[in-house]
Amino acid sequence: MYLSIILLPLLGSTVSGFFGRKSGITGSHIISTSSIILTTILSIIAFFEIGLNNNTVSISLFE
Repeated sequence: MYLSIILLPLLGSTVSGFFGRKSGITGSHIISTSSIILTTILSIIAFFEIGLNNNTVSISLFE
């Protein structure tokens, strides 16, 4: 979940940029807006989990 907070806006903008002509203006808006909304929801959940419940989280990117 925490890695998707970082990667979803990047993925949404990349897909919207490269496939924008195929999906159209409305499709690009929907893709980019939905990725930002999903990132916001996941960030709020992460804030409640880490900030308010004092849980520690360790993200291992590489081994």
